[in-house]
Amino acid sequence: MEKPLKLRLLYTANIRGDIHLLPRLFTHLQRLKPAARQGTLLFDLGNACAEAVWHCRLTQGRSTFILLDGMGYHAVNASELGAAARAKLAAQTTLALVSPQQGWHYQIPPLSDPSITAGIQPSDPAARLQICLSPAAATRIVGNVLHLQDVAAGQVGCVDIDLRTRPRITASRVHPLPAKTPPNPSLAAAADFVESEARYFHKKQSLGTER
Repeated sequence: MEKPLKLRLLYTANIRGDIHLLPRLFTHLQRLKPAARQGTLLFDLGNACAEAVWHCRLTQGRSTFILLDGMGYHAVNASELGAAARAKLAAQTTLALVSPQQGWHYQIPPLSDPSITAGIQPSDPAARLQICLSPAAATRIVGNVLHLQDVAAGQVGCVDIDLRTRPRITASRVHPLPAKTPPNPSLAAAADFVESEARYFHKKQSLGTER
């Protein structure tokens, strides 16, 4: 089986339910992807939704993840989701909902490599590379574990990894969202749809309670 020799990771964190940031962030991500020599991996390190944000509260934290799925994310730190919300979201999306009980392994057609994994905490010392989806103070590799520096909402972390021998970081940087970045129209429409669906769901719940 052919295995990837180099990886580029793009990652976000701390979106906290700001789904109208995502159309501009999607444009930013698309601009960063073409420089990758092989398939680019896209992750989120957590805090995607926030209880204080109305659509997060009404959808039990699913709203932001639905849009991240539409943006092509491979895996997200979904530790914040309850079991019921996780099950419902798993039926609606294709991205991996990583939790302490569930991880992800590399499968980007035409390549597949189960020895490259992503999880909340490292658990496989024999893996080729373990990507930790819990934010860290700095980006670094310890043994076979890649830790990723925490980023603010709107920032994109970018890490290049050489896997030809022991995994090593060849480049690491954080790209802030440029002020004049235009929103992606399709994702902007999707964000509006997610909000309208949340309102409709809330209305149905209210009517059911009244009955």
